[in-house]
Amino acid sequence: MPPSSHRRALLAAAASGTTLLAGCSSLNPFADESTDVRSIDDITEDDGRTAWNVAAFGIEGDGETEVGQDVHDLLARVAEVGGGVVRFPPGRYLFERTPLIGDDTAIVGAGRATVFEGPRTDDEVGNALLSNRGYDEPGYGGASNWRVANVRLDSPRSNGIVPAHADGVRLENVHGDRIYHHHVDVVSSTGVTIDGFRATRGGESDSDAPVQFDTQPEGTAWNGVLDGEATSLVADNDTPTTRCRLRYFEIDAANEPDHGVHLHRGPFESIAISDGSVSGCEYTAIRADPDEPISDLRIANVSCIDNARGITLGHVEDGRRGLAIDAVTIRTDAKDVAGGSGLYVAGFDGATITNLRVEGPFQNSIIVDDTDALTMTSITASGADDQAVRFRENVDATLTAATAADCDVGIFSGPGSTVTYGGVTVENVGTQVADGPGDVRPWTAS
Repeated sequence: MPPSSHRRALLAAAASGTTLLAGCSSLNPFADESTDVRSIDDITEDDGRTAWNVAAFGIEGDGETEVGQDVHDLLARVAEVGGGVVRFPPGRYLFERTPLIGDDTAIVGAGRATVFEGPRTDDEVGNALLSNRGYDEPGYGGASNWRVANVRLDSPRSNGIVPAHADGVRLENVHGDRIYHHHVDVVSSTGVTIDGFRATRGGESDSDAPVQFDTQPEGTAWNGVLDGEATSLVADNDTPTTRCRLRYFEIDAANEPDHGVHLHRGPFESIAISDGSVSGCEYTAIRADPDEPISDLRIANVSCIDNARGITLGHVEDGRRGLAIDAVTIRTDAKDVAGGSGLYVAGFDGATITNLRVEGPFQNSIIVDDTDALTMTSITASGADDQAVRFRENVDATLTAATAADCDVGIFSGPGSTVTYGGVTVENVGTQVADGPGDVRPWTAS
């Protein structure tokens, strides 16, 4: 196949661990044909190789030697010759600076046995463990088509993997242990897929969600990259984070972070969170900050278990559109853990919520504010202290095929709200429909 097609095939195989090293006599993808330490100057466009083992360049994962600069130099050289696969055998690799990944480059480890850590001084704490070339470019001018696969992050003094102003990134089979901020922090990037992620802890700082989607507004003093001499910040030009996906994930955080997945500073467009679970969060499992604009947010096949809240899409009166929630379970059993609402939605023009279960002693199972054209069907809400479904104010909604159980009020409609309902089953509920100031009317099939 042509060289470019060969390189794309290698990158595609990297995440699954498939080996396509032409001419390699060993089936071990971490083997190298020579025990001599090579120079990165040996890497040329004409040498015919599209995969490199870091051990061949004297880069050791012994847990003692700082290798961040050497890894950075190797990645830079690989990018110069058109990209390829850089393999890290089992070991603990210390990145005293932030290595920057270039275009068409894949970092591939050996699973949990390949550990990345970023030692940091007190002045450097919280800077990125890994990022990409062009993090300081406008728009999506950073490195594109790069990957990190099959690695474990155990780095209590640094932030994690930070795609910044990047276009087309895949993070696959990433395991997160100790971290200072976030294992994955997507900043002002587009087309980022996190596919296979497990976190046993959140961060050690106040900003501690294992996964964060973020933008870099003008004047932001966070999201630093350590270049070996000083800290440089991601370009702060309000580039939105768009077309990102988190799937096949498990967040079971032993240290009770505030959030599991955090949509921090917006705007955001086309964010999908699916096929995963979040437990152990002190505030909420999935959060979007108040006042942040969001377009096309999809949450599907997700379980939020034993968190203080399930999904909290913080308050804003308008500026959001296109919400879809499907096949989601929110459950917290302990009264001393549950707080607020299981699901909170605000500010959307057009929203669909289907196949939702909210169970546990939340104050209210579901609260909705300032949302138009909301359709809710196949809803079960049980165990709330007050209301199963509270359309608090300025909500236009249709609620069908719903069950409200073990609470004071089934449906409440507040000021400026119009709620049409039908097929609502109540069990051990004080009042099916509260006498609120909103308009509540039965739904009749046409």
